[in-house]
Amino acid sequence: MAKKNSDTAQALFMQRLKESLAPSVSLVDSLADILEVSNDSAYRRLRGETALSIEEIATICKHFKISFDAFINNAADGQVNFTYQPLNGNSDSFGNYLRSLKADLNNLTKHPDANIIYAAEDIPVFHHFEQPFLSAFKIFYWNKSFLNDKNLENQKFDASLIDPELIEIGKDIIKSYSKIPSVEIWSDDTANSTFKQIEFYWESGIFKNKADALAICHELYNMLNRINRQAELNSKIAKSENSIESTNNYTLYHSDVMIGNNCVMVNAGNMKSSYISCFSFNSLLTTNQRFCEETDFWLKNLIRKSNLISGVAEKLRYRYFKKIDVLTQQLIDKIEKD
Repeated sequence: MAKKNSDTAQALFMQRLKESLAPSVSLVDSLADILEVSNDSAYRRLRGETALSIEEIATICKHFKISFDAFINNAADGQVNFTYQPLNGNSDSFGNYLRSLKADLNNLTKHPDANIIYAAEDIPVFHHFEQPFLSAFKIFYWNKSFLNDKNLENQKFDASLIDPELIEIGKDIIKSYSKIPSVEIWSDDTANSTFKQIEFYWESGIFKNKADALAICHELYNMLNRINRQAELNSKIAKSENSIESTNNYTLYHSDVMIGNNCVMVNAGNMKSSYISCFSFNSLLTTNQRFCEETDFWLKNLIRKSNLISGVAEKLRYRYFKKIDVLTQQLIDKIEKD
C-alpha cells in the first residue's frame, strides 16, 4: 500500500524547507526562483503532485545547504551525511568561507525564534571580528598556518596583507551574531589556543615588530573584556560597552569538563542544524534530525554539569575572567621583556 502523500520523503523534505525559512519568505516563490519554473509548477512540487527530479533535489539542497538524507535516514544505522565549505589554500576560498558564514548568520537573524548553543573548545570565531587588528591576525594565521596560502609563504604578519573586504565581512559577521540569542559554554582551556597562536608567532619571529604583537594582545584583552561585560549584562554588545544590541540574549557557562571539540547547535523554528568543527576552524554541517537530537541532548547535559557565570553569578564570573586576565598579562609581559 502506498504511503500517504504527507508521509513521503518529498513531503517531509518540503516541510523541513518551510521550517528553515523565515516566516516572511515564501517557499513557493523561492522554489520557483531556484528551479526556474512557474509558481504553478512550484506548487505542484510542494503538494507532491509532481515528483522532484534528482537534479532538482540537488539544486535545492545546495541552495539551502541541507542534506536530503535528513529526510530519508534518521541516523539509527549510524549513517549521517555532512556538508562543509571546501578550503584549498588560497584567499579566495577563505573569503568564500567567511561569506558563507555571514550568509548563514544573516538568515538566522530573520527568524524571530532562532538561537545558538555553542560548546567552545576555542573562543567562538565571531568574537574576534569585533577587533580589526586581532581579526587581521586571525585571518593571517588561519591562511598561513592551516591553509598554506602561497601568497603568505615566508611572509611576516602584516595587517596590510589582509584583503580589507575580509575585515568588513568579519564586521558583518559579529554584527549578525550580536542579534541572535546565544548560549556559550567555555572551559578553562577555551582561550588558550589564541594565546598559543600569538606566542608561537612571536617566538618564531613571524611578527615584524614588537609593537604589532603587543597591539594584538591588547585587542585580545579588549575582546575578552567585552565578552565579560556581555556576560554581566546577559546581553550582547553591538559596537561598544554602551550599546546593547538586545537584552537577555547572551548566556555564558563555565564547564569543568573538557569540551574536546567545538560543537554548535542552531535552532530556527522546528529546524535544527548541528555544526562540528574540523580542520581547526572549519566545520561539518548536518540537519539530520536524529543526530541533531543527540547533539541537543549532549549540549543540555553539558550545561547541567556547568556553572552559570553570566547575569547575577558575579563571583564565579570574576574568578573565571581573572584567570584569563592573568594569562593575557603574562603574554604581554613575555613579549615586552623579549
